[in-house]
Order: sequence, then structure tokens, then C-alpha cells
Amino acid sequence: MKRPIFLKLFISYLLLILVLSGVILAFVFRSYSSHAVETSTANLRKLGLALEYLAGPMVERGSLDELNALARKVESDIQVRVTVIDPAGRVLADSEHRPATMENHLDRPEVKAALSGAEGSAIRYSITLGHDLLYVALPMKSAGGTAVIRMSVPVENIDPLLRKVKKHTFEIAAMIICSSLLVALFFAHVISTPVRELSRASKRIAGGDFSVRVKLQGADEIRELAGSFNDMAEKLQKSFFELSKGKEELEGIISSMAEELLVVDEDGRIVLANRSARALTGAGDPTGRHYWELIRSPKLNALADRGKTGPVADELELGGLTYLCSVTPLRVRMARIILLHDITGMKRLEQIKKDLVVNVSHELRTPLTAIKGFTETLLEESAGSGREYLEIIKRHTDRLMNLIGDLLDLSELEDREPRLSFESVDLAALLETVLATFGPRIREKGLEVRVETAAPGLLVRGDPFRLEQLFSNLVDNAVKYTERGSITVSLGRSGGSATVRVADTGIGIPKEHLERIFERFYVVDKSRSRRLGGTGLGLSIVKHIAGLHNGAVTVSSTPSGGTAFTVTLPLGA
Repeated sequence: MKRPIFLKLFISYLLLILVLSGVILAFVFRSYSSHAVETSTANLRKLGLALEYLAGPMVERGSLDELNALARKVESDIQVRVTVIDPAGRVLADSEHRPATMENHLDRPEVKAALSGAEGSAIRYSITLGHDLLYVALPMKSAGGTAVIRMSVPVENIDPLLRKVKKHTFEIAAMIICSSLLVALFFAHVISTPVRELSRASKRIAGGDFSVRVKLQGADEIRELAGSFNDMAEKLQKSFFELSKGKEELEGIISSMAEELLVVDEDGRIVLANRSARALTGAGDPTGRHYWELIRSPKLNALADRGKTGPVADELELGGLTYLCSVTPLRVRMARIILLHDITGMKRLEQIKKDLVVNVSHELRTPLTAIKGFTETLLEESAGSGREYLEIIKRHTDRLMNLIGDLLDLSELEDREPRLSFESVDLAALLETVLATFGPRIREKGLEVRVETAAPGLLVRGDPFRLEQLFSNLVDNAVKYTERGSITVSLGRSGGSATVRVADTGIGIPKEHLERIFERFYVVDKSRSRRLGGTGLGLSIVKHIAGLHNGAVTVSSTPSGGTAFTVTLPLGA
């Protein structure tokens, strides 16, 4: 149950006042009671000293009748009971009873004290009178020894004074408590009012009203708190405005995107979807539903799972369209961003270009074969200056036929399902065959060839024709661009992969060209490549063949310091 701070403060003040009042009253009552008893004891002592001068001679003379008359006279005049006791504890005179009927008083504590020569006092219940009495006993010297004169008054005679004192004390305490409660009400109100205002203002801010401000009087800590609260509200208002503006801009950007964008949480539930994504899913509002309920694609599921640990991208088909799908993880709530970019038109254009290249290559191959055949026939029959022109025609025809062959090979390798015949391939034997093919050219240029086999007998699972084509292109490049020096082919093993390194001491490749040499038709020195018959497609073919065998190719080179290509292929029998 909620308790207002005003009530808490008031109850705290009330409990404090009541506890303090109770302690003070108990102390006052105890003090007054002790004071009343001490006062009565002192009065009885004075009375006893006065009576000692009168009663002493009577005790010495043995005038017990006179002694009893004196005791009754004193009680009659001042309502104080007087008792005279001899050293043996026997009552000689008493103002209320016959001494002969009274018991021995030697065991009374006040009597014992008086017989020992000191003053004795006690509050005790009187069996004779049937109520509490205050006793004061004094020693009284006589010829027969020390007698005792004892005075007593009922305690109830002292109580009226105490009751009157208690009454006045209660009245004063009640006045003080009432005044204190009024002061407590005032202070509780003064303290709780600004707290309530701060509470109301906080609720309004929680409800979205950031314009609220708290104005308090005074110069205490609560006013400082109000000032800090106002500063906080102002900063919140500014921050909320900026966040709202940024959110609106972000929503506008996301909504206007042509790409389909989905944000999914760790469980695959859609958190955010733009307009294009909603159209793709066919759901009015897909928020809260699993993305795989609306977009059924095993490849998309696999990409989304891989995207939990890092960004991934790949192509996939949905509804007859081709998309480039990228999945990027977010740290917030372990979410992922799925972005689908429609590349159907691009893929169609790419396919048209491929078909055009293939068709044109096929169409050009026949006339070029005919041109080459007739040129070779003419070369055999001609002599003189015309032969030089025929050699030029033959050289360019060979270059065109090589280019067409490389284009057809690359188109076949880039096909979605390239035709490969996998079998167990001995890399050492394959490299020996490749180097034997280039033997005449190597000897013609006077190059030295070194073969280093650190791990003989390495077998890989691959297409022998394509792997021979891969290494032939690398050795061909090494022979073309090395005028003098050597070519080193190294075969080794690294973990579960075989590594083949083809290094030369040729002209090398500048650093700025290394990232692009595997692109189609990219050549470092176009004039040199044209003169040597290069097509600019050899390294692109190398990269595709390595990729189709789950391998990779890397390059390192320095100008005038040679070039080294390293091919990594997974081992397999």
C-alpha cells in the first residue's frame, strides 16, 4: 500500500514526540515521588526529634500512661502515628492500639537501624492497620538503654499531592504534545509539498510532457534538486526532439529504399520491415512473425544463420527473381539486418553478354580457322615481300583464336553448373607434364627451370584438364615475362592442403596492379602483352579454376624482382 511522504513524516514526528514525552513524564513522576517521600521523611524526623525531649523522661520514669497519652495527642493533632519501643523490641506506647496486644517489633528494619544508633526509614504494609505506611524511627537515649521512637504516616496521605502533581504534569505535557504536533504538521507539509510537486512533474515527464518545470521558493537542497530536475527535463526535451527527428528521417530513408530490408531478432522474428519488404512478404505488417514463415528459401535461412557471427552475402532466387542478399549482425538484441537487392536485370544483362560472347566466339572461330588455313597455305607457296604480310596475318589470327578460346573457357567456367570431371590427381606428375609442354620455349629463351618437391606423392581431388590448364597459364606467364634467369616450381604441403608455387625472376608487377590482375582483360603493360600474344584472361581463368576446386590463388611481386603465384588446393585421394 502506497503511503504519502507527508504521512510518513508526520508519523515519524508523532512517534518521536510520544517517546520523548513518555520518557520525560516517567522521569518527572519518579522525581516527584522521590521528592515527596523525602519531604515526608524529613518532616517525620523533625517531629521525632521534638518528641524525643518529651517522651524520653517518661520512658525513664516508666510513665507509660503519660507516654500513650502523648502519642494519642500527637496523632489527634497532626495525624501522625507515634510508637515507642524499648530496646527489647516491646511496644511501650502506640497512638492507635494497645501496646499489650501488639507483637514484638525487634525484626522491623527501621527499628533495627534505630537500635543501632542510626535513623531508620521504610515503606511497608502494616498488618495492624491494613495499608502501606511510611515509617521513620529515631534512637532515643534512656537510662535503660536505647529506646526507639517511631513515627509513621499512611502513604495514601502522600498520594493526593502526587496525584495533583501528575495531573498538572499531564496537562502541561498534553499542551506541549499538541503544540509539537502542530509544528510537526507544519514541517511535514513544508517538506512534502515540494516533493509532491517533483513527483507530479516526474509523472508528466514520464507521460511525454517534457515542457513541465518545477518552481520552488527558498534556498535549500530541495530547491537545488528542483533546479537539477528542470535542467534534466530541458535536456530530455532536447534529446527527445533530436531522437524523434532522427527516427523520422531514418524511417523515411528506410521506407523509400527500393531494396527489401528486414531486421530480425535472435529468434528470427521480424522487428522492422520497410515498404518493399512488406510487398515481398505479402503480409500487411510482418512485425513479430518469423521471416522464414513469409519467405521460404533454404538458402536465405543458411545465410541468416551464418550472419549471426559476421557479415555474409550471396545470390539467391525468390519468386523467379534474383537477389543479392547480404546479412549483417547487430549487437543490439543479437539482431540481424537482411538486405535484398534485386539484380534480376543485371543478371539477365550479364547472361545476355555471356551468350553474346559465346555465340560471337563460336561464329568467329569458323572464319578464323579458315583464314588461318588459307594463310598457312599461302605462306607455303609465297616468297619475297608478300610473305611478311602473311606472317602478320597469321600472328594476329592466332591471337584472335587464343582470345576466343580463352573467352569460351571462361564462359564455361562461369556457368552456374560447370562441367568438371573430378578424380584423383597426382600433382607432381601433372606439373612434370606441364613443364614438358613448355620445354622448347624455355630452352629457346635459355631459362633455368628448378622443381622443388618437399612433399612427393601429393594427391588432390580435381579435374585433370582444368588443373593442367591452371598451371599451364601460370607457367606460360612466367616464360613470357622472364627474359633471363630462372623459373622455380615448388610443391609442398600446409595442413590439409597442397601448395604449388610458381616463381620467376622476370620483370615483376607494380604494387598498384596486384589487386586487379585477376580481372578480365586486365594487363599491366598492354603493348608488351599485345606483342607477346596475351589475352588478359589467363589469370582470370586461373582464379575460377582454383575456386571451383575449393582452393585459392595468391600473388606476390616486386618490380624487376620477379613474381610468385601460390595455388592452394585441398588434399583428397
